[in-house]
Amino acid sequence: MKKDFHGLRIFAIGLLSAIVGAVIVLTLFYQFYLLPASDRTQTNSAKQAGITRTVNLSNNHSSTATQAYQRVRNAVVTVENYQRPSAQANDYFSQWFGGFGGSSSSSDSSSDQPQLAAEGTGLVYEKDGSDAYVVTNNHVVAGADEIELLFRNGRRIKASLVGRNVSHDIAVLRISSANVTQTGKFADSSSVVPGQQVLALGSPLGSDYANSLTSGIVSANDRQINDDPVRLTAIQTDVALNPGNSGGPLINMAGGVIGINSMKISSSSDGSNSVEGMSFSIPSNTVVSTIREIVKAAGNN
Repeated sequence: MKKDFHGLRIFAIGLLSAIVGAVIVLTLFYQFYLLPASDRTQTNSAKQAGITRTVNLSNNHSSTATQAYQRVRNAVVTVENYQRPSAQANDYFSQWFGGFGGSSSSSDSSSDQPQLAAEGTGLVYEKDGSDAYVVTNNHVVAGADEIELLFRNGRRIKASLVGRNVSHDIAVLRISSANVTQTGKFADSSSVVPGQQVLALGSPLGSDYANSLTSGIVSANDRQINDDPVRLTAIQTDVALNPGNSGGPLINMAGGVIGINSMKISSSSDGSNSVEGMSFSIPSNTVVSTIREIVKAAGNN
């Protein structure tokens, strides 16, 4: 009987040892083989899912800048200044920014026909019955014998000068409203703050690059420009502006017009240092009040 009990005890100990050993082996197998494999699979799945989500987002959503641009793009025009060969351009504005000087389309320099002298940008801001009105910089149309506007759809129309304000560098033009499909909406420029994101539309280097869009931020909202004949408080930005952008709108991210682009500084006053990212726009509140003065004065004449 003792021998049987002793044998049973040995069998129980062996069985228990086998079970413990099996548990240890399975635990090690899970920890060092199955678990890492599971982690690798989850990581790969997450990466694939991430790639898919990124592609979908970029294809299905328009940016805020795109939406703002679409609210004003068809109201922006290229302004072409035609002068007879004897007419002289205003060099003051050229040293600041100027309209983009175009080359003559005729090989006969003695012709009396007006030649393209400068190009800038304008904004259709109002449609009133059979007439529509465009604001641009005074220096863009200075000395013009004829003015033509180029719309985004490629159509050209003649414009007449309603009036100008030299000190604020603003001019108002009148055109037929027949081809006007959109007008720019002025926003309150008193709410503009440094750091605010802004967009500029225009025709840098002329009509070949019409409706170009650039972006930046407001650097300051109260820069004083006091250099005869221009005297005004301007919005300073780091938006890229080039000859031909003059007269185009500066807009906020809602598509509201907060300024009219007017000039930039490209070098220090003594010319010893080049300058980047110093562009200036006439605040919309100044533009609106100046337009009213110009239109009122034209109506009294």
